[in-house]
Amino acid sequence: MVGKEYRKELKYVINQNDKLILEERLKTLVEKDKHTKEDGTYTIISLYFDDYNETNYYQVINGISERWKWRIRYYNYNSSYICLEKKYKHNGLNKKYQIKLTKKQAEDIISLKNIQISKDNPKLLNEFYLNIFNKILRPKIIIIYDRIPFVYKAGNVRITIDYNLAFSNEFDNFFNKRIKLIPVLEPNQAILEIKYDNFIPDFIRYKLELN
Repeated sequence: MVGKEYRKELKYVINQNDKLILEERLKTLVEKDKHTKEDGTYTIISLYFDDYNETNYYQVINGISERWKWRIRYYNYNSSYICLEKKYKHNGLNKKYQIKLTKKQAEDIISLKNIQISKDNPKLLNEFYLNIFNKILRPKIIIIYDRIPFVYKAGNVRITIDYNLAFSNEFDNFFNKRIKLIPVLEPNQAILEIKYDNFIPDFIRYKLELN
């Protein structure tokens, strides 16, 4: 299980002009990661879970400072790398725990089959299964978008621009590229996300300044 220390996360809605300006300013900071395609982007496919009362959803809407969420995520419609993630937020800081899943494990979770707590399971998987049983966690929404990543090692800074954001409730098609999608943002909108540990170098901060 991979667990990261608390990080700061900031998110902003930007327009197409802002997106182009930031791409030009930040392109020298790019480091391709294992998920990035040749064009410097990758597609993220995530399935989020919530309980019968939609507790996670209302925690976000009501601005609750301490909350968590569960999701299954993979990239570029390539099911060779799938992960189960628990994301915990406390007073504006975020921490993420993650384990790898097989495609069959993910499909079983989505269809609620073969859900068994076992000493042979990773701790995080057993915790997730307990939530399925005790809190009646169920698949709630699929979110899909394209991402442009920019990274800088000092401060563990990661800046991303997410666009083509869409959702679906076709849970049986989670691993199908032909899944039916409904757009979330306006055509000219994108999401700027800034993550860092303790600081952002000033020269990067200046590059992020917009009107």
